[in-house]
Amino acid sequence: MKTSLRCCLLLLLCTLCTSWHIPSLHRAASQALHQTQKACKTALLTTAITTALVIPIPLPSLAATTSLNDAIVEVSESSYPILKALKDDNFQAFSVKIADLLLTINPEKLGKSIELAVDVLDSPPPEKFDQFNSVLKEAFTDLKIDSCTLVPLPPLSIVDRFQAIAVDRVPSAKLKTFEDTWKPSLSALSGSKTDAAICLPPAATLDKLSLAQADLGRSFGSAESKAFGSYTTPMLRQSITLSRVFPLINDAKKLAPTATVGEKAAFQAAGKKIELASKTEVAKGRVVAAEARNAETRAVFATRAAAQEEKRASDIALAKANSDPAVIQAKKEAAKKVAEEEKAAQAAKLEATIAANKAAKEALMK
Repeated sequence: MKTSLRCCLLLLLCTLCTSWHIPSLHRAASQALHQTQKACKTALLTTAITTALVIPIPLPSLAATTSLNDAIVEVSESSYPILKALKDDNFQAFSVKIADLLLTINPEKLGKSIELAVDVLDSPPPEKFDQFNSVLKEAFTDLKIDSCTLVPLPPLSIVDRFQAIAVDRVPSAKLKTFEDTWKPSLSALSGSKTDAAICLPPAATLDKLSLAQADLGRSFGSAESKAFGSYTTPMLRQSITLSRVFPLINDAKKLAPTATVGEKAAFQAAGKKIELASKTEVAKGRVVAAEARNAETRAVFATRAAAQEEKRASDIALAKANSDPAVIQAKKEAAKKVAEEEKAAQAAKLEATIAANKAAKEALMK
């Protein structure tokens, strides 16, 4: 349960860094955002992609110069030296500070956000999990903690605190489903991590894994993602003031102290590209969805128009037929024939009645 909740916790940590869409804060906190995103990526979460799909964001121009997959690979490659340079103590202390900030939120509201995050993470179809787990297993099978490059994870001590809220606020059936859904993914990492760190795959493998994570993120349910973003974003804005977030910026700058200026600059530049590419993909998805809705609406109107035209043609044909002299004469003759048949039937009935009465009288006279 702790390992599963750690994934959910990482999503919430990333969400905290990406839920305020205020330009000045975004510029100031860009390094904190991207550092946290990369930390999340090593623990199975597609941060930049997930955020773009889950959190409501302003839409940029659709004319992006970089495709999303190219941007993902660029971030993956530029993040490699940053990940290798993460300092364990600094990263875990940074994670604790973010967790402390989140844990000041009303437990009921935080629990609801965790529940909605679980809904999002459980929403992809099974085949998407199978594809992702195949890539994940391939990436980590040969990585062993005694010989790989380790990158830090948030300490389990803060997971315990979130677990208490989740157990208290999230339906147990949902937590069980979440644990079952992600068990194969976590099993793929079993030999490649400790409670404090996880193996860093080779750069080329990390690129492939990043694309697989993005593909899984694209399959998150739209309804679940919308519910999570609609609730969590305003909740965070109302619960946590900017003045409490700014101190984290300096801490974020200390996460990878040995990374060079050039490496950090390349990483931040790649982060801006993936942010734009992510927003563009979401915008394109909305355009496609709108076009599909419009096509459906046009089809409905076309069907209605065809039905109306058919009825109109039928009415015209009927009116034309009713005005035809031959048809009118035929109707008159048919009506006359029916009247004559009715008259004959009535006469026969009358004769039968008279005969019956006459027979009855004769029987009485005998």
